[in-house]
Amino acid sequence: MAMHKILQRGRPFFNPPQQLFTAFSPSHTFRSCGDESLHVWEITDTREVRNEFDKANIKGSSQCLNWTSRPNYCSHASCYVVNRHFASDRNDICTKEFSSKLLKTIPDYVKIVEVGARDGLQNEKAIIPTNVKVELIQLLVSSGLSVVEATSFVSPKWVPQLADAKDVLAAIQNVVGARFPVLTPNIKGFEAAVAAGAKEVAVFPAASESFSKANLNCGIEDNLARCRDIASAAGSLSIPVRGYISCVVGCPLEGNIAPAKVAYVAKSLYEMGCAEISLGDTIGVGTPGNVSLVAVSYVVQASLALVAMLAGTVIPMLEAVLDVAPTDMLAVHFHDTYGQALSNILISLQMGISTVDSSVSGLGGCPYAKGATGNVATEDVIYMLNGLGVKTNVDLEKLMLAGNFICKHLGRASGSKAATALCKVTSHASKL
Repeated sequence: MAMHKILQRGRPFFNPPQQLFTAFSPSHTFRSCGDESLHVWEITDTREVRNEFDKANIKGSSQCLNWTSRPNYCSHASCYVVNRHFASDRNDICTKEFSSKLLKTIPDYVKIVEVGARDGLQNEKAIIPTNVKVELIQLLVSSGLSVVEATSFVSPKWVPQLADAKDVLAAIQNVVGARFPVLTPNIKGFEAAVAAGAKEVAVFPAASESFSKANLNCGIEDNLARCRDIASAAGSLSIPVRGYISCVVGCPLEGNIAPAKVAYVAKSLYEMGCAEISLGDTIGVGTPGNVSLVAVSYVVQASLALVAMLAGTVIPMLEAVLDVAPTDMLAVHFHDTYGQALSNILISLQMGISTVDSSVSGLGGCPYAKGATGNVATEDVIYMLNGLGVKTNVDLEKLMLAGNFICKHLGRASGSKAATALCKVTSHASKL
């Protein structure tokens, strides 16, 4: 009878019973197979070893295991891989209990608000042709995205890239299947947007006084007054208003932003009638958990700026905002400057939020924060949500086509880790 091998990736997750050794192999060893550390047992028949696992009543028995012949990372002629981490049919009790606790508060459906066509492109130095922007929007909609932020009616003096806002909006009037909110900084911009056919608008106050003055040339209160003017005018026309709050965790000018400041702005937007409020970690410094100032103070020679920055985390901010606004009207908008965006999104979902802003290929960022380039990539968000079993109605492959399209035009690689990896896998598979 032909001899086979069982290989288990990584460290063993159980101690094999003695009968496995006596029946199938005199010994077991660790062996390097490519770049994987594999646990190896010699066996003669995989059906027999399954039976032995069941007889031994091992927690995480044969029903929990994935068996594959000739895995692509192993060159051995005949091998079978025990891969618990990627098994889709595992029934380990501890694993199920953990998964249940982790996922029970995560929404079944998450709405993605795609901001790549506006936030992702607005700071590009080379002017992008209007037809390219329009085709990008069409590709994004064809992937299943139901909300695509189209453009912004700001002064061309400040944002030359969006000087064609009117033309972009006119070109997508007949595109069905999605909503196209546009940014309006003041009542003049709102009126221009409405005249161009906008059916949904957005305002964007900040939770930082300094950032508000640097970005909008007015303080928080003055900007909120502008937002109220827009909300009032929009209400009379039955046009929904979305509110973006910048710097909800940290500010490039002020450092840590107190959750109470964010809650104040969120409450103001809620009271003026905003249909949705997006909480933006503009410079991407947020982390999911609380960081104690007492603990941070023990860091040797830690600067006050560092202490302030580390103290600004996502959970206390969300808790403060949830006290003043309903969960179902909140969204999160994370930048991935420190690689924390997906973690922050996950904790936000666990706290009940079901709307996430993201940008195709991770395009965009904050021009006022050094090094803070990169919204979280929509492809990465969809990949994570797919893995969690959360519905988005977005086709990842079609989304990647949209990302490839705009990245090719910009002459750069995608900022999405998922898209980059999946493209490599597809390319490798096509050569086999």
